[in-house]
Order: sequence, then C-alpha cells, then structure tokens
Amino acid sequence: MRPEERRTLKVVFGIGAIAALIPIAFVSFLFFLGSSVAPAPVAERAAAPPFVKDALWARAGGGRATELRMVNPISLAGLLLCSNLNGGGDNPDRLDGEDLAECAKWLPALHGMEYLSNLHVRDHGVERNSFRGGAGAMATMLRLSGSWTRDDFVNTLAARADFGYGWHGVEAAAQGFFDRPATALTLPEAAFLASRVGDTRTNPWCEPAAATSMRNQVLERMRTNGAIQETDFQSASIAGLGLRSPREGRPPCP
Repeated sequence: MRPEERRTLKVVFGIGAIAALIPIAFVSFLFFLGSSVAPAPVAERAAAPPFVKDALWARAGGGRATELRMVNPISLAGLLLCSNLNGGGDNPDRLDGEDLAECAKWLPALHGMEYLSNLHVRDHGVERNSFRGGAGAMATMLRLSGSWTRDDFVNTLAARADFGYGWHGVEAAAQGFFDRPATALTLPEAAFLASRVGDTRTNPWCEPAAATSMRNQVLERMRTNGAIQETDFQSASIAGLGLRSPREGRPPCP
C-alpha cells in the first residue's frame, strides 16, 4: 500500500472514531449534568399493599416482568424493534397499551420510571421542560433502572405519586377518595387509584363513566399480567366506584 493510501485510511478511521465517540461523550455529559441537578433517588422501603403494588405495576406498563431492566442501547433497540414489528411505529405512547404489552419485556415499566424521574427532578426545584430538567430526569432514570428492584419501584411510586386534588401517595389518596386506609382498599379501588397516576384530568365525581373506563383498563392489564384471575376481573370491572362524597368547597360539576 502506498504512503498516501495509508494516510487516507488513517484519516478515514480517525474521522470514524471521532464520530463514534461524539454520541458517547454527549450522553456522558448529559448524565453528569443530570447528576448535578438532583441527587440519586432513594427508594421507599415501606411496602405498599399487594393490590396497590400489582395495580401500579400494571399502570406503569410493567407487563409480566418480575424486575426492572436497565435502560441502555440494547434494551432501547429491542423496545423500538418490538414496537415497529407490532405496529407501534413512532408512537411511544402505544407501548403503554394493551396491544404492545409483550414489548414491556425489553424495558418493563418504562413510562413509570419516566414519571418517577420527572417527579424527582421537580421535587428538587428544576423545571422538567428545561435542558437541565431533561438531563436530570434522564440521569435519574438510568440510576433507578440499574439499581432498583421491582418492589423499590412500586413502593416508591405508591409513596410519591400525585393522585390529584393535592393528594400525594396512596395513603392520602385512599383517605381522600374512599375514606379508608390503603391497606383496606379492594381490588377495584386499588385499580382506580393506579389509573390516576399520570392522568389526573378526569374528575371521577363528575365523569364516573370515564373514571370507570380508566380503572378497567388497569384491571385488564392486571389480568394480562397474571396478577388477577378472570373471575376477579369480571367482578371488579362491574363494581361501582364507591367514592366518598366530595370534600366541601369543591366546585360543582358543570
């Protein structure tokens, strides 16, 4: 090989190496920036009631998985490939749905991890929609996906999730919606609370049909996950919401 050819090959390989390092360096930069935005998340150790844990896992898109899986290029590629093969295309929201439940094996509870990561960043006073907030949420998700167990995740989600009306955590939500402790919740009540996570726009007192539909979607996922039997699903899906009377001062329904 002539000297000029060797020089050309060296230049080509050098450019290729630099091009390969750029995304790695950028991701590393985002991780370290995100780590400075908010400290590493600490999992809640207090165990949530069994019905609540299974309902929250279903709501988060955990599927039949028994543990979380670390977010990395391989798991992300597997998730995207599964999505495209099953008609998900470029719409990641469909990964949270029944039609793509099998894709959850690649990144169980991805939407739930994103939700908790955003809460963690917000709780440290950082705007989620800012560059720093996005980096902080990404760093948080990488940390928890690589070190938390399924129990760590669902217990923390139960303790910190926003259920609307200023109620944070399942204990406050159980008292607010049903006037009872979380340990006394029935299966349909636990599924109803799980349906509130990430979507508190529906007013269940004013829109009972919509609230019931959201609850039953969680019940369907619990059945698909094997957390409940068909008979449990059938009886729970026809149960009334059983909400306590709205708090005084709440605006009337339109």
